[in-house]
Amino acid sequence: MAEDVAPRVRRPGVEYVGLLGLLGVAALLRAALLNGRGLWFDEAFSVGVARLPLAQVWQLIARTDAHPPLYYLLLHFWLGLGDSPAVVRSLSALVGILIVLVTWFFAREVGGSSLAAVAGALMAGSTLAIQATVEARMYPLLALLGTTATWLLWRITSAGARPRTWLLYAATMAVALYVHYFAFLLLFGHGLYMLVYRRRGPFLRRFLLAVAAALLLYAPWWPILVQQLAEGRADSVWSGPMPPGTPVNIVALSSFGGYLFGLGGYLLDGGDWSWRQLAVVLPFLALLAAGTVAMIRRDAGRLLLTAWLAPVAILLAVSLSSGVFYAIPRYVSFVQPFFVILMAQGMVSLAVRIRSRAVLALTTAAVVLLNLAVLTITLVDARYAPYDWAGAARHVQARWRTGDAVVFYPQSARVAFGYYFGGKIPSAVTLYSPPWRARISQTEIQRAVPPVARMVNGAPRVWLILTDPTPPGSSEALVASLVPSYRITGFIDFRRVYVLLYVKS
Repeated sequence: MAEDVAPRVRRPGVEYVGLLGLLGVAALLRAALLNGRGLWFDEAFSVGVARLPLAQVWQLIARTDAHPPLYYLLLHFWLGLGDSPAVVRSLSALVGILIVLVTWFFAREVGGSSLAAVAGALMAGSTLAIQATVEARMYPLLALLGTTATWLLWRITSAGARPRTWLLYAATMAVALYVHYFAFLLLFGHGLYMLVYRRRGPFLRRFLLAVAAALLLYAPWWPILVQQLAEGRADSVWSGPMPPGTPVNIVALSSFGGYLFGLGGYLLDGGDWSWRQLAVVLPFLALLAAGTVAMIRRDAGRLLLTAWLAPVAILLAVSLSSGVFYAIPRYVSFVQPFFVILMAQGMVSLAVRIRSRAVLALTTAAVVLLNLAVLTITLVDARYAPYDWAGAARHVQARWRTGDAVVFYPQSARVAFGYYFGGKIPSAVTLYSPPWRARISQTEIQRAVPPVARMVNGAPRVWLILTDPTPPGSSEALVASLVPSYRITGFIDFRRVYVLLYVKS
């Protein structure tokens, strides 16, 4: 068992009261932000897919998206409660509360009651965890399943387990694979841990059998995964080359929410790093290292470090080698619980060394308050409330005339705009952007942006709805294709939602 700040008899009743308090705080913090900003296009896409009949959800995801279908299927049933932003996001918020619960029990098992309390508090008040769990996307569900699967693997390898626990692990990983492809990264981390530290005895053989069972359960989706990779849909990510400060931003975002001293935050990826940023991040890295050293003696540190570091390292390596930015810092929220447990262990070890519970309480409170301060600052920063789709939709609807046409680019613009636009749009053209690569050829741009003037069938007015991200040069090519048939008469930027009105020349 782990070292507590001082030996004492465990009192489960007191521990569980504290756990309920943490869950209550986690619920309040997440509920307060459910309406913090309008839905952006990823969330609107989730709603658009989930609104479809159940049989069409699987088919549409297979044809158009770059993700597995399970989250959309769950959201389909959740929308029975309503489709307002608060209701749509409440599924993720509920999952976020369960992440705090699983993290608490995982930490308690590997390190005792003090570690459970600290790790639970850090997850409940984490800026990254809160912001990730108030979005209608699949990353919180992936974090819940990934943390549960890693906990099961720890229980199996530390104390042995019956075959049904292996089956439960296999089933959990299979479900995670149906939620997001990043689950493969976590599975690789588990395999690396087993190969390096558990290759002797029956554990490695049984682990391989469990992985085979998980992949067998995933068999219905394998052909679609191959098709998505062949079509390059996995390349449809946010931007081009990875900013050099990404590793520092990942640690900062997981520790206290980033943002300070020019660091990237939840929706800002940051750019060049500086020595000031590194100085802010170093104390948290020191706590992570201290926690890892303390837990390696019990082997838990090896599993937790590998489960966190392997996915992050793979994303960074692929981003560097491909020129496509896969290692977006907020995407690592699915492995944040492992980072938090190790950092919490570092805080506990520090308190043990100086024999002071007060230091542990003060350190925990300071980190949580820093997270909440960063969260509060970002709520009033206009950069963290982009994509005013509601404002754009109201603007167009108030000025709509019979015979108007709308052109959306890229395809995500139509989904988000349509969520807020009342009624159907009778004449609309949706253009799909080419896959993002380091270099986009003019041929690919011309294929994605054909002559729009011919596609709107001579409409007297054309609304052009543009947004980010699009490959460089493609939006300019789209605007140029309307000339000389149309002239621009209006342009408004609704926080990276660009509404242009063209009138026939």
